[in-house]
Amino acid sequence: MKRSTRLITIVFAIIFILIVLFFVGDIKENEKINGLLLLSENTGDITGYYKWEFEMDKRNITGIIKPKKSVLESNQEYFLGLSEKNYEIATGYGDAYFWNMSYEDQYNIMKDYSQSAEEILGKPIKIFTSKYFAYDENTLKAADALGIEYLLARGTEGIRSVIYKPEEYNVKIISVSNLEFGEMGKGSLCDTSLYARGSTAEEFNEILKDSLDKSPDSMILVSHVYIGGTTVDWWRAYENALNSDKIEWKSFEEWVKDVTIIELPIEEIPMNTEVKYLTPNPAVPLSELELLPELKYKNKIIVFHNGQGSMCLEFLDFAESIDYEVEEHFTTDDDFYLKLNSYKNDFQKSQGVSDNFGYYPIIFVENTTYSGFNEEIKEEILRLIS
Repeated sequence: MKRSTRLITIVFAIIFILIVLFFVGDIKENEKINGLLLLSENTGDITGYYKWEFEMDKRNITGIIKPKKSVLESNQEYFLGLSEKNYEIATGYGDAYFWNMSYEDQYNIMKDYSQSAEEILGKPIKIFTSKYFAYDENTLKAADALGIEYLLARGTEGIRSVIYKPEEYNVKIISVSNLEFGEMGKGSLCDTSLYARGSTAEEFNEILKDSLDKSPDSMILVSHVYIGGTTVDWWRAYENALNSDKIEWKSFEEWVKDVTIIELPIEEIPMNTEVKYLTPNPAVPLSELELLPELKYKNKIIVFHNGQGSMCLEFLDFAESIDYEVEEHFTTDDDFYLKLNSYKNDFQKSQGVSDNFGYYPIIFVENTTYSGFNEEIKEEILRLIS
């Protein structure tokens, strides 16, 4: 009897252990990557931020926003609004990298940039970076003296992102996701980094898939919004990553809670100083990338016409009278119908004199299209562009 009881106990213990192992394994299998989005720009055009903000708001996520100093100063209300929505606004110096720059120069730059941002946002700046995410010990000293908590740095652990904490300074180093790209060397997991090296959006999409398949515990996905937030194919790659069930996108505050923090003496912290793509070599010129539909028709009037009919001539007189960019396409152009059809495909029907694009001029402006031209269409266009 005792032997039977003991056997039953052993069997139940084994079953219990197997159940525990099953659930633990299942939990690990279902763990998601700790994901963070870092959005930047270096052109002065913030249009791409609007697309990212709209899509991130839909998903109830935020991230790090890193505008140029001049862009932050000239768009104060916009970035203040993002800050109030729990986006972490970083600041950075893009004119030169900090490797081997004197302590005094780094300190003065960081002080100027952080103070300017703090005056606009009404709170201390936590994150700073220089060009190429470069830093050295002088950067750490200056950040420590100024109370800046984090520095952005080039990645050292592949797709995996970690935070290094030098024992000597009260500053943390955010090592971003990094990847190898053939002869062009290493670079951030980012649209501009890959675009400059000749990668296409389709290749970038595959790289993102492969990166997620590697299942790092944490990662940072970067977008320079003048590409990722404005062009069709590059945005689709990011959208696929946003919708992936392999990663949980978090705010900076939440991401920091779950990222691995490695505390080491400064001489033991790995540093990535590799920058090989100083001269961009894109596969497709930026001007030839297809814009997102919501941006294609902004800030200019696009018109297709024959330059002869009464309505076309009336439109041309109108175009001369306004201070607004007008992009003209003539029926004599070799690619006239090809281009016109590509624009028409964005709309089910036209407004104006005809609802099926039956009359020239065919006008595209601010996500609206008109066929023909008259006084009513003129007033509508003036309302749209005012």
